[in-house]
Amino acid sequence: MPTRDIEPAADASSVELKLAALADQVLRLEGRVALLEGLAPQARPAVAEPAPAAAGPQAPPARASAAAVLGLLGRTSLVLAGAFLIRTFTENGLLPHLGGVMLGLAYAAAWAWAADRAGVRGRPLSASYHAVAGAVIAYPLLWETTTRFQALAPAASAAVLLGFTALLLAVAWRHKLEGITWMATLASLGTGFALMAATSAIPVYCALFLLFAGATLLLRGRPQWQGLHWPVALGADGAILSMVVLAAAPGKTAELARSLGAPAALALALALAVVYLASFIARALVVPRSVRAFEAVQTLLVLAIGFGGALRVAGSSGTGTGALGLAGVLIGLGCYGAAFTFVRRQTEGSSDFRFLTSLGAVLVLGSSPFLLPDGWLALHFALLGLAFTALGRRFGRKSLLVHGAALLTGAALASGLLAFTARAFLAPGPTPLPWSAPVALAALLAGHGILLARRGPGPDPWGMRLPCLATGALALLGLAALALAALAPAADPGTLAALRTAVLALAAVAAGALGRWMPAGEQGWMVHPLLAATAVKLLLQDVPAGRPLTLTLALACFGLALLAAPRLARRNFRQAGADSAEMDRQDPP
Repeated sequence: MPTRDIEPAADASSVELKLAALADQVLRLEGRVALLEGLAPQARPAVAEPAPAAAGPQAPPARASAAAVLGLLGRTSLVLAGAFLIRTFTENGLLPHLGGVMLGLAYAAAWAWAADRAGVRGRPLSASYHAVAGAVIAYPLLWETTTRFQALAPAASAAVLLGFTALLLAVAWRHKLEGITWMATLASLGTGFALMAATSAIPVYCALFLLFAGATLLLRGRPQWQGLHWPVALGADGAILSMVVLAAAPGKTAELARSLGAPAALALALALAVVYLASFIARALVVPRSVRAFEAVQTLLVLAIGFGGALRVAGSSGTGTGALGLAGVLIGLGCYGAAFTFVRRQTEGSSDFRFLTSLGAVLVLGSSPFLLPDGWLALHFALLGLAFTALGRRFGRKSLLVHGAALLTGAALASGLLAFTARAFLAPGPTPLPWSAPVALAALLAGHGILLARRGPGPDPWGMRLPCLATGALALLGLAALALAALAPAADPGTLAALRTAVLALAAVAAGALGRWMPAGEQGWMVHPLLAATAVKLLLQDVPAGRPLTLTLALACFGLALLAAPRLARRNFRQAGADSAEMDRQDPP
């Protein structure tokens, strides 16, 4: 039987045709399955084809961009030429001054409108150039019109400045031109400062800066305004600070005294504090974790410039600071109430709680001296310090404990207890004791007792240990000063120096003992500073003024303290380290 050669199954073209038919069947089956599953059929290409290559040579994009920029620069030059033509007509008398100014401002506004039209047509680069051209015309024209030609009053120029800036910012806002936003803001701030320096209408331009500040705070959350609140806030701070300095200066000119009266300066300085603090407090109460670096920095600035400036103006003008002091204390206590009432959902370490309570502490501490004399101020601080310490211990709020310790320290300072303690160890003779010093000392002892209540022997957080150290150290030194005043009411210099050394040495031993046998381990930290102070005093005071008998007493007391106090302190530090290690083992990080 003859055999035949086996032919190839199919050539390349037949294989491609079969694959295409198979792909087409798969696509039809997929479409039917999609219909059965309730999915919308989607048309898809069977074979992806490469995009056709562009025919002909293309112009380089860099050359096209450069040509566009050069064209816009040429158009801007023509715009400026038209502005100088209007100025030429005005200077030559062909137009009245006011008419020329109005025509120039209308010309600048027309180019701001042209910028808006270019943005509508999708040409942001052209819109930016038109807006810059309008700004270059309007801002210098406002300065020259107000200062040189005096065709506009300061209030009118401030209103025009505000209106034109609002127009540019509206265009920038609508078309997302962030560069124009910054340009218009910085140019308006610079023009406002130049007009304020060239005229005596300082309150007018300060009010303008406050309006800018309020608008920036209202629109701060929008993307186009990110970061813009910093220069506006600093501009408002600088303007109010300049106004406060000039208003409180003794030798003002008659014109400046007429335009810069105490009521206007007082109102604007308080307005700066109210605008920013009200905004920050509202954000802290409404938006969780809203306090950032801007709020912290600007709060310190407005408290110093706004509220402090108002107090300075009120004091220099003779209107009195009692009302402002009372308002500051009430606002500070209100901040504490708001922190507990509206921020209860947040933890102790939240930035909003710390911001509100710290603001309240600064206002209370800073405003109270303008409200009360020293003796009653010490009683006021002592009562508030004890109240905050008790509340902080009751609710476990470390910030309140720190504020209570600060208020108790303020009571010791206002009562004269700290000055009495320093004089007791340094003055050449006996010193009188103010009536409010024992009150402050009793408050320090009571506050220290509250901090020690229900406290275990182990180490506590630093927010609780530092207030305990501060109150205990001040109370111990105050008791040492009282003991010294009772032991040596009228002694010769040698005996007084020896008694002072003995009291300091005994205080060092007492600090070590308290740190060892009481849950107040922080007092042991005072041992080495007290021993160092005793050594310095022994060399500078006892040796020159002492006799052999008094030097013997002083050296013996110092030697005994050197033997006993460090041993107590070392035992205290060892125990604290063991407690800390035990806590680490029980609660590893």
